[in-house]
Amino acid sequence: MQRHTKEASELKALILADLHKEPGCEHVTDFVIQRLETKENGANWTVKYLDPNQDKVCETILINIARMLQLNFDLPERGS
Repeated sequence: MQRHTKEASELKALILADLHKEPGCEHVTDFVIQRLETKENGANWTVKYLDPNQDKVCETILINIARMLQLNFDLPERGS
């Protein structure tokens, strides 16, 4: 399957749209899209959760949403 590229801001918007559909996660915004130096499971990005006080359920949902998007999207190569 061919991967498409999206900017970090676009990936974050996609993740937030799905995350905010989950009860109790409507107000989560404290995460960043982080570029990976080496690909992990084919992906060149991951999410980094920033709010240690947020519900762990929302963190798990966030990670699962990101994993699904990592199947289809990469960050553009640096300098592109």
